[in-house]
Amino acid sequence: MKISKIFQNRNLTLLWAGQVISQSGDSIYHIGLIWLVLEMSGSEMITGLVAMSSYLPAVLLSLHVGLVADRYNRRHIMLWADLFRSVAVLAIPLLYFTGNISPAWLIVVAFSIAMSAAFFNPARDSMIPDIVPSNGLLRANSLIQTSWQFALLLGPAIAGGLLHYVGNVHLFTIDSVAYLISFVCILFIRIPNVKIIPPKQKLMSKEIREGLEFVMRHKVLLPLLLITIADNLFIMGPAIVGTPVMVKRELGLGAESYALIQGCYAIGMLIGTVLLVTYGRKMNKGKILLIGMILDGITFIPVFWVKSIQLLAIIIIIHSLAIPMLTVSRASMIQELVPVHLRGRIFALVNMSVLGMSAISAGISGIILEHTGVRELYFWIGCGGALCGAIGWIFAKSLKAVK
Repeated sequence: MKISKIFQNRNLTLLWAGQVISQSGDSIYHIGLIWLVLEMSGSEMITGLVAMSSYLPAVLLSLHVGLVADRYNRRHIMLWADLFRSVAVLAIPLLYFTGNISPAWLIVVAFSIAMSAAFFNPARDSMIPDIVPSNGLLRANSLIQTSWQFALLLGPAIAGGLLHYVGNVHLFTIDSVAYLISFVCILFIRIPNVKIIPPKQKLMSKEIREGLEFVMRHKVLLPLLLITIADNLFIMGPAIVGTPVMVKRELGLGAESYALIQGCYAIGMLIGTVLLVTYGRKMNKGKILLIGMILDGITFIPVFWVKSIQLLAIIIIIHSLAIPMLTVSRASMIQELVPVHLRGRIFALVNMSVLGMSAISAGISGIILEHTGVRELYFWIGCGGALCGAIGWIFAKSLKAVK
């Protein structure tokens, strides 16, 4: 199925547009949040703790929100999540202008917004097969991934342009508006004939266990989950906490340069997605994922020798080429291998693995950076990430064979 035909799907187009806008706001929010904390506290450890709070709900809530995505209307879940995030992010400018802003309050707000995202993401990923035929899943998931990539490109560009005019704090106001626009896009999505199974509260623990047991018995999903956990534990901390520290401490530059590097992640992912859509059908999805994981780690290692923002930008673009190989192939495999009644729980479990390990990795990276240099962090974490992919290639034969 061609991308042009996928864009003729009204529901998918609305979902894509809403995701571009809301995730652009997300990108602005994360740039503003991390930089604000780093300036307020001057501490890499506190910055890591705030970043960790942005991902921690995935660990605490994912198994339950996956069941919610399987039992309730997925579109309604996404609407409520966007509405809550729009309100919650406004707390930051309100706290600032009332003189009550502090790292502790930022942790509370970041946790609340992340809690909504923990509900939103499994519902979105589980809904895609309801609006796209099975032979279009790889391209549809690639398209949804481009929404994230366009957002990472658009968000930093907006943030960098507005920092001089509205200041760091009003970036959060813009983010609130972005969530409202996403809410409107999702509101107009119509999915006919979706069967919703009524919730059975007394069976929730049994149904959560059913999802876990399905993964534990599955010869593809279990190794996929394990290497996803290991890879994100290594890689995400430097990406989340290391980037602003590298820009501010090592290169001596400001928030605009940080926004530029965040935009470079998007440029690389957009190019990587185009390459994947063009050539990805010629390879097994499992091999695409494992090769992408190896490259994801190796391409972080050269940051050790970076002396300029230009060289850092080039390295980040090259690094980001591999990211779609992980995200697109993983989503497509799950959608094809998991029965519809379990899909929300499995996506939530993977979401827990990705975001949960991102939370732990960000916290650990913040602590490590209090005692060592950011260059050394990138070097050793890059080696560890590449090793995860290599181990998967050698031992996860069933995963590697997925077409």
